[in-house]
Amino acid sequence: MAAAKIETDDGPCCPICLEHFNLPRHLPCAHSFCEKCLQSHITTQTGKNTKLNSVKCPVCRSSASPSIKDRPTSEWATLFPVNTVLQSILPAKLKVDRLCDACNTECTTAPAVGFCIACKEAMCGDCLKAHRKLKIAKDHAILSMEELASNPENVMKLAEGFTCSEHDGKHIKYYCKSHKFPCCATCFFHSHKICSEVIDLKEELPALLCENKPVEIIADMKKIESHLKKFMEMNESSVNNLETQVNGLTAEIRNIRKEINAVLDKLEEQVKIEGNRIYKEEVIKKQEQNHQCLSLIHAVRNSHYLLEAAHKYGSNLQKISNGRKDDVTVTILLQSDWRKVREN
Repeated sequence: MAAAKIETDDGPCCPICLEHFNLPRHLPCAHSFCEKCLQSHITTQTGKNTKLNSVKCPVCRSSASPSIKDRPTSEWATLFPVNTVLQSILPAKLKVDRLCDACNTECTTAPAVGFCIACKEAMCGDCLKAHRKLKIAKDHAILSMEELASNPENVMKLAEGFTCSEHDGKHIKYYCKSHKFPCCATCFFHSHKICSEVIDLKEELPALLCENKPVEIIADMKKIESHLKKFMEMNESSVNNLETQVNGLTAEIRNIRKEINAVLDKLEEQVKIEGNRIYKEEVIKKQEQNHQCLSLIHAVRNSHYLLEAAHKYGSNLQKISNGRKDDVTVTILLQSDWRKVREN
């Protein structure tokens, strides 16, 4: 198993893909994800169930419903708001140039020179000029990329007067405490009308700011991060220890195998030496037996030749005499020499 690395803090990353955000969108619970990652999560969770009207956050498991109810689940990710703050501070954190979002939709690239707070888009010089000429965008606040990079919190300061990300031209006027979500009048009417705690954002802003305790929350977040890092370090240490044990057992088995092979090699050599000795002795023994057999064969043949000659050419007395001698010879050979051959 590949161990997860504890990365240094080099900018905000998506909790799903663990890479730097690519068009971050946030759920009502305030957790943000890349648009593609969020859509992939929605598709996996909803599947073919067309009756679902919400999705669970991958981090906290709280339910999140898209702002428009009748849209297919394949479009839900685009219905959640872009996290403008993350989108803005990411290039500054990564120390890279932000590209024009408008040009990017046309499959071209151009460095961005300004950022529209209302549209939540970075624009190049040409797109920015065209944008400023639009009547609907005359009140949009524009920050230069230098201002954004040097002080990303400018985006937060311009929150008052934000236009709604879901309804063009509609200003954010309310805050739903149930969903912890700022909304315009249209959002309120369509999605938050039945919510029990929807307040006027401008009137309740001081109270909301008092409710939030960023210093304490940041401290708690650092503690949580520290605990999580320690847990990861413990896991990594456990994996390393297990790997060490496995390597140790493997080495021990390898050494035992070497010892067994050494014993087998020695035994094989002993068997080979003893086998060769027995083989040589047996070869010599059989050769001697064969030699004795040949001697007997020649002796028998010689007697056969003499007996045959006497029978053909000798007198009757020679025939009788040689026949008795040969009979005695054969008997002696069979009783003595053959016994020696068999005993050997």
